[in-house]
Amino acid sequence: METQYGFDVVVNRRNTNCGRWDTMDKKYGKSDMIHLGVADMDFKAPEEIRNALHDVLDMGVLGYTDLSDKFFISIQRWYKKQYNMDIPREWIVFCPRINIASSISVETYTEKGDGVIMHTPAYGPLQNAILKNGRRMLASPLKKNGERFEMDFEYMESLVDEHTKMMIMCNPHNPTGRAWTKEELVQAADFCKKHDLILFTDEIHGDLMKAGVKHQTALSVSEDINDRLILASSPTKTFNIPGVIVSYMIIPNEKLRNIIEADIDRIGMHNPTIFAVTAVEKAYTECDDWYEAVKKYIDDNETFTREFFAEHFPEFHIYPREGTYLLWFDYKKTGLNEQQMEEWFLEKANVSVYMGSVFGEAGNGYIRLNIASPRSMLEEAYNRMLKVWKDW
Repeated sequence: METQYGFDVVVNRRNTNCGRWDTMDKKYGKSDMIHLGVADMDFKAPEEIRNALHDVLDMGVLGYTDLSDKFFISIQRWYKKQYNMDIPREWIVFCPRINIASSISVETYTEKGDGVIMHTPAYGPLQNAILKNGRRMLASPLKKNGERFEMDFEYMESLVDEHTKMMIMCNPHNPTGRAWTKEELVQAADFCKKHDLILFTDEIHGDLMKAGVKHQTALSVSEDINDRLILASSPTKTFNIPGVIVSYMIIPNEKLRNIIEADIDRIGMHNPTIFAVTAVEKAYTECDDWYEAVKKYIDDNETFTREFFAEHFPEFHIYPREGTYLLWFDYKKTGLNEQQMEEWFLEKANVSVYMGSVFGEAGNGYIRLNIASPRSMLEEAYNRMLKVWKDW
């Protein structure tokens, strides 16, 4: 097990206003439940980032902060390292959160009542970007091809009408863990071009790929798709710093970029927090070793999880994980419905996960489980489940 970066250390995050622990404790009325639902890691952020943020605090004046050259240069460095891509500085647009980026993109590039295609099961805030802005969510359920979830382009064609204006993708896909191939992205790009759709792609999990799997960013598909592409990403998942609140969009088309930059300016969202630029710079320039180590630890956690479930819970089927630190389980062979399954987790095992219905109707019969925790925590959670499974 990885010990150099303290991934095995259990950090008590309770009583810190923690979304994963305190909020879930409050939701379920428990103070001793193990929460494996919310998608952040239970690992300390890299020391380089933490030390740099200490320096910001030690300076003492927590005043207004603007973007600096370091913000753009560090992002450019990361894309060169990860994908051998030279990203022009002017393509990069600051935005505090990807959930804000998706919502403001829908609001900016579509009108009330327009249709937006989204693959389901789907991450809730991406659905809300459509629904809460008064647009029509055109759900396109992923189809299963053996062990793989795939986009159903024939069904997508049936969704398009003159009011369909955008498609939202998640790459790698949350919650199924699929990493779209270059061929699939080319097909998606051709589909968007054929129907004159804006393509918004959330690639926040793109750095967290399983060993041997390469993330294909939509930026690498074709210059044609770049004319209609809005890519959103962030170091916050990769380096476990979501509380810093920082993300960015990459928008190659100048016209599209100018429109959304004007909207961001209009609502006064152009300033980062005082920690944001420092966190991005350190993450993307000084934390490569931590990054490689955390990916390996997550991969090892997956192996541990699969072996445990294969031995003790063969009724659960775990789909292949290509990216993210999330596993997608099919529990239909247990014979339990979602209410019974949730009762088993919450009331019997004292463990919380995300039930599939959180991701829409296409998620029924599934659960999503976060494996980015110390091994001992996963082991305790699984043993809690095992203890009550035989009596269920």
